[in-house]
Parts: sequence; structure tokens; C-alpha cells
Amino acid sequence: MQIIFHVDNIEEYLHKGKDYNFPDPPDRCPYPDCKCRVKLKKHGFYYRYYLDGPNCIKIAIRRYICPVCKRTLSYLPDFCLPHFQYSFNMIVKSLKETLTREKTLSSFISDLKRNFPTILFSRQHIYFYTKRIMNNLSFIIYGLRQINPYIKLSETDSQRERAREILDIISIVPLFSQRFYAHCQKSFLASLT
Repeated sequence: MQIIFHVDNIEEYLHKGKDYNFPDPPDRCPYPDCKCRVKLKKHGFYYRYYLDGPNCIKIAIRRYICPVCKRTLSYLPDFCLPHFQYSFNMIVKSLKETLTREKTLSSFISDLKRNFPTILFSRQHIYFYTKRIMNNLSFIIYGLRQINPYIKLSETDSQRERAREILDIISIVPLFSQRFYAHCQKSFLASLT
């Protein structure tokens, strides 16, 4: 199980690694079939990659263990997406460029590799993300409207155009509110998994 926690300064987290001041664990086991009021014990770290633009960074993730049920819990920083190595911004940016591209997919991927040599985006990545957003447009729109019912989208029948509009909204959200951005990220992520 993962608990996502807010990180004010990403550079500080990346620099300190294991020495980062992680939040205290919950005062009870978060697993529904346990829920024991017990102090979770530190259970070391595991490492994962965080890929964002030209950065390919191995980061430490704090783990805790429940002494009763023996299951672990990890604290994932909010700038990482569960089950994805690529950053939220990188996924949104590649999707926006994919949906607006005027080149072949091969030349688009070549450009990505030239601009971000450490990022290994492939044709399969692009197809996977594009297919998922296209199949889940109504879910993403619903999630965005739950956060802000005043979001306006144009009346177009083109799924590509609607997807582009949604990606434009999601990519400018951080300018307004960190909380709104987190909700958009969660809604968008749920549609991809």
C-alpha cells in the first residue's frame, strides 16, 4: 500500500534522499482487514526511478511495516505517480505533443529522444497513453467537473480536440492551486490505470 504525501521542495527531497524528514506514519494500520491501533515500524527504503524531462533520478521511498499483520506501507512523494516512472508533467507534455503533432510518429519519437536523451519513450508508450486518454475522456471530464463545475469545453465531436482541451486545462492548473492540481493528477492517473 502507498500513502502519497506532499513535498514542498522537490530539490530538497532529491538532495537529502534517506535523510529527508518523512512524515510520521499513521497511528493505526491502514489495511482494512487489520486496522490495529499500533505504531508502525520503520522498514527501510526501496528505490525507484523518477523520469522528468532530462532528469532520470533514482529516489528513496520510505517503508513502514505493521507489527501485527506484517504488511508494508510506503510513503510516495506527491511529485511521483504510483506505478509510473515518468512524471505527470512528462506524460501530459508527450500526450499534448502527440495529439497536436504534424509529423510522423517516428520523427516525433526521434525529437523526444533528441530533447530528452535519458527518457526512453517508445511507440508503445505513446500508443498506451493516447489510447487510455481517448478511452477515458468522459471519466476525466467528470473528475475535472467534480473539482470545478465551471470548466468549459468546446462543443466538438472530435475526441482528439476534446483530449487536447483537457490536456491544456491540466497543464495550466498548477498556476492556480496545488490542491486543484493534485485532484487533476489523481483523476488523470485513475484514467490511465
